[in-house]
Amino acid sequence: MNFLKNLFSLIGLIVVAAIIFAFVKFDLGTRIGQVSQLDSQALPEYMTMFEKVLETGDPAKGMIRKKQLIIPDDMTKQEAFELALEIMDEVGAQHGLAIVDQKTMPREGKLFKDGGKLTHIRSYCSPTIADKFLTHSGEFIGFMPCRIGFVENEKGEIWIYTMSMELMINGGHPLSPELLELANEVRAGMYAMMEKAAALEEL
Repeated sequence: MNFLKNLFSLIGLIVVAAIIFAFVKFDLGTRIGQVSQLDSQALPEYMTMFEKVLETGDPAKGMIRKKQLIIPDDMTKQEAFELALEIMDEVGAQHGLAIVDQKTMPREGKLFKDGGKLTHIRSYCSPTIADKFLTHSGEFIGFMPCRIGFVENEKGEIWIYTMSMELMINGGHPLSPELLELANEVRAGMYAMMEKAAALEEL
């Protein structure tokens, strides 16, 4: 298993090196200068994402974090799900992230409580932080609002998903100290929401 993992890492490194070589071959000075202006974590984060894509063949898996919702023996799925939502909202509020939208999408033609598979999406945002990032770059609208989703798989397990925010924060030129602090606060909030909700860790 370790051999395969190392092999995938090596292949990923070779592919990324080949891509970098292809760029610098045509304009060495310009490309090296551009790469040197990136955040110091940019290339490692792109490599981490690319390794996951190579390993799974699924680009979404390279950009998403997930945790399984742990359902206690004395709780139904519905009760655990509802408690997870409460915890998530409370943790979000502590980090200045307010819920701005939510959608429950029944699968297999039934509602979750009637035996169907669950898909639920919640969106969170801080208008103040959002405004600062949109002033910095309008393209950040593509990352807003921050989303967390619940998906029940064929085994009946419920998984919680959210976007991996490392590339958004470290994938380009270094953010200003103010924006970096705000971005890290949002990331800490979103990850804490997912972790605590998955563990049903009440506040």
